[in-house]
Amino acid sequence: MNKITIFKIGLAGGIYNILSILFVSIIAQAHNRTFSRVVMVTMQKYGPFGFNQTFSGILSGCLWAFIIGFVEFGGIALIFNILSTRNFVTNAFSRWFRSSRK
Repeated sequence: MNKITIFKIGLAGGIYNILSILFVSIIAQAHNRTFSRVVMVTMQKYGPFGFNQTFSGILSGCLWAFIIGFVEFGGIALIFNILSTRNFVTNAFSRWFRSSRK
């Protein structure tokens, strides 16, 4: 089994966050009341980083969304790679579930 490449998963997470920011921006520009809660949650999360409904605010939000997504998803891939190594799992299993009888 190939290990998951941390960089590729981080890149995918960054792209995913950029697409979600752009989707929320389009929804906000359309003034769709059905998705107003989604827009407000995104404004609360990325508002402190400069995200708003102007062109420069959307670019700033996309930049920070990419960085945050890259770090989050890359961290998840790193943890997965650490946990999926055979040596780690074997050692943890033998330590935690070792029989008391010998």
